[in-house]
Amino acid sequence: MRTRSEQKAAALAKCRINWTPLVLATLVYIAVCGASAATAFAAVLVEIFLLNPITVGLYNAFLAYDRDQTQDNIIESMFRRSFDKNYLHKVLGYFLVNLFVCLWTLLLIIPGIIKAFAYAMTPFILEENPEMPAYDAIKYSEKMMMGHKWELFVLCLSFIGWGILACLTFGIGFLWLTPYMELSVCEFYEDLKAEQAGKPLEGTIS
Repeated sequence: MRTRSEQKAAALAKCRINWTPLVLATLVYIAVCGASAATAFAAVLVEIFLLNPITVGLYNAFLAYDRDQTQDNIIESMFRRSFDKNYLHKVLGYFLVNLFVCLWTLLLIIPGIIKAFAYAMTPFILEENPEMPAYDAIKYSEKMMMGHKWELFVLCLSFIGWGILACLTFGIGFLWLTPYMELSVCEFYEDLKAEQAGKPLEGTIS
């Protein structure tokens, strides 16, 4: 696996090729989050059936861009991936991720955080392996992240300085910081996949 600095450098270089679609997709996603938060009593249903699949779609639209920077229609890619034929698969998968993290957090905060990082690759697995049951996708993320949760935690923590600067811009800076962070996570996922090369998806789930 590459170092954290190498992953971030690769992500930033790809962002610099064309910031515009990345920033616009982030802006649209933030707008959707804001609209869903304003739905009051229906907020939970909106989150499960609208926001969650869009979140999965955004992660994978960024992953597609990370792999091919000519794919610059990220907004269209985000919604297409969110509401494709595997829509319910993504809804269930991300619902279970949030449910499990919530239940672990009810026990203690630290186990909840650990599980959140263990399940972090689930959105990518749900997209790339639609035939895999949602629960198995979560378990496979756990297996991929064995020995790597701390690395991902430190990768995310390394953006804290940029996060403070983004706050000083009244949040506007997050339009650029979010794609940079997400593409860094995409680079992390690609390294995990390379590490898992040759290991079958099926039959590894306990």
